[in-house]
Amino acid sequence: MKYTKGYKYQLAEDEYFQTRIRPKEHIRTDFIELNTQGLLRGKRGYAWDGPSGPTKDRKTNMRPSLGHDMIYQLLRLERLDDKWRKVADRHLAEWCKKDGMNGWWADHYYGEGCNDFAAFAADPKNKKKIYEVP
Repeated sequence: MKYTKGYKYQLAEDEYFQTRIRPKEHIRTDFIELNTQGLLRGKRGYAWDGPSGPTKDRKTNMRPSLGHDMIYQLLRLERLDDKWRKVADRHLAEWCKKDGMNGWWADHYYGEGCNDFAAFAADPKNKKKIYEVP
């Protein structure tokens, strides 16, 4: 048996985000799709860890954390060029505002905070470890 750790939530239905990210080809993984028009799809069953950093999981940051985590996963998997990381961070702030978060907080904490401190999470060296038991 092989498995990974570190997830708190799992999608019960597909979730969609419109992005400004334009990959050269449609990207498909088992749980994520990103088409050439920037439509990001999290498929039912996708697991993520919720909002990162010193914050609580709230209705204003849960959905945005999902979209951001999916993009960062594509970056870690090297399915998406690193030039899109800062766009992903801006999307996080935009999605937080759309979901009701205060604009200043979204811009500074999520937008700039991710941009300044979250690059490691998009690095391919930080792929989730796969554990194996007999």
